[in-house]
Amino acid sequence: MKKPVVILSLLIVASLTLAACSPPPPLRSDKYLKDTGLISDTPCAAPCFQNVIVGQTKFTDAVGTIKANPLFSNVQTQDAQQNQPAQASWATVGGDDCCQMTTNDKGIINAMLIKLAPNMTAAQLIAKYGSPTYVTGVDYSAQEVAIALIFPKPGVVAWVSPGDASSTLKESDPVVVALYLDPADFANGKLIDTATLKAWNGYLPYRIYQTATPVVTPRITATPQ
Repeated sequence: MKKPVVILSLLIVASLTLAACSPPPPLRSDKYLKDTGLISDTPCAAPCFQNVIVGQTKFTDAVGTIKANPLFSNVQTQDAQQNQPAQASWATVGGDDCCQMTTNDKGIINAMLIKLAPNMTAAQLIAKYGSPTYVTGVDYSAQEVAIALIFPKPGVVAWVSPGDASSTLKESDPVVVALYLDPADFANGKLIDTATLKAWNGYLPYRIYQTATPVVTPRITATPQ
């Protein structure tokens, strides 16, 4: 039987370092994409981003949509290879790398990762979607950490950056990354069967979330295909 793809743990923990050198690029930057569609539903509601619907749009159609969008530039694509999905990356119109997407084995977009300028807050996100079902801490660098807020129903994972590891999450902290995933992959367990996730308990110090007892622990051990 084919093992599940560990999309959630792979993308939450490692996605921003795929193209990073040392030190990694900052989490918080005004040069990233200025987009508030996560809370405004403009031009479409999650799990749709800029008219690409995660879980529905074919890779070739998604690439065409991104290339035609005046917000973006420098679209780079890689076709599917053995054990590797098709994927694409692109930049803002100003030239700063912002975005990635991958496909499932049927050539349908199953994940989109967007690095965002700090124009949305944790409070706005929770007002839109309610309290997150799960959270997990992300030790991004010595200067910056993030708390990933996970909303399975719309297929959204949002990184909120409170500062460094000694910081406390606040309502005003910015959303710096949006990860759009296929809600069906949450519903069928594919995204959380290999994850370690904590419960949302409000605006707390980052270290409390890091040391909290998980409410989800791995049920399946993933092996290389």
